[in-house]
Amino acid sequence: MKRTLASIAGVLVFTLLTSACVPIWQQGPTVEPATLWQQRQTALLQLEKWQIKGRTVIRQGNEAWNAGLNWQQKQDHFKIKLSGPFAQGGVILDGNSDHVVLTMDDGSQMAAQTPEALLMEALNVHMPVSALRDWIRGLPYAMNSIDEVQYDEQGRISHLKQNAWEIEYLRYVPFKQYSMPAKIFINHPKLSVRVIVDDWDAVE
Repeated sequence: MKRTLASIAGVLVFTLLTSACVPIWQQGPTVEPATLWQQRQTALLQLEKWQIKGRTVIRQGNEAWNAGLNWQQKQDHFKIKLSGPFAQGGVILDGNSDHVVLTMDDGSQMAAQTPEALLMEALNVHMPVSALRDWIRGLPYAMNSIDEVQYDEQGRISHLKQNAWEIEYLRYVPFKQYSMPAKIFINHPKLSVRVIVDDWDAVE
């Protein structure tokens, strides 16, 4: 009996010691991804002032445009600059949920109630700007139901489907206390958008 108890004790000590030597990033997750997502979503919804710099590729039908991207968001107000697309040298979208102004490279302007209507009227581009505000932060678009969603082990969205749009999150980067999307592929039967974020920054 003494020998048996000693053997059991030895096994337990060995198991504890070897487990303690495993780095934390190699240990299995102790919290379900869906639970981690709930915590992450709560934090991301508080992120209402931010700025990204990067680039995007927009494809619609047989046409494709490469553009530099600078997006500044201050709660409801946004200012989005696309440099070099649509053979225009660049465009700026400036507005909020009630009114949006599009400024072309030559200084001419157009206005509408939504950025989607404005881009369709001015450039014939079906761009989901309102949804992008959420998708860029790694959130589902609040105004549409979720058809499908998948999470990685850290509770971050890896795949999302909303209203015929499919969003793939291929890379995340640290920003303050967050983990933010840095490579996003967005597909729709009529349009595809690739967003590469080079820099996340805070806005006062």
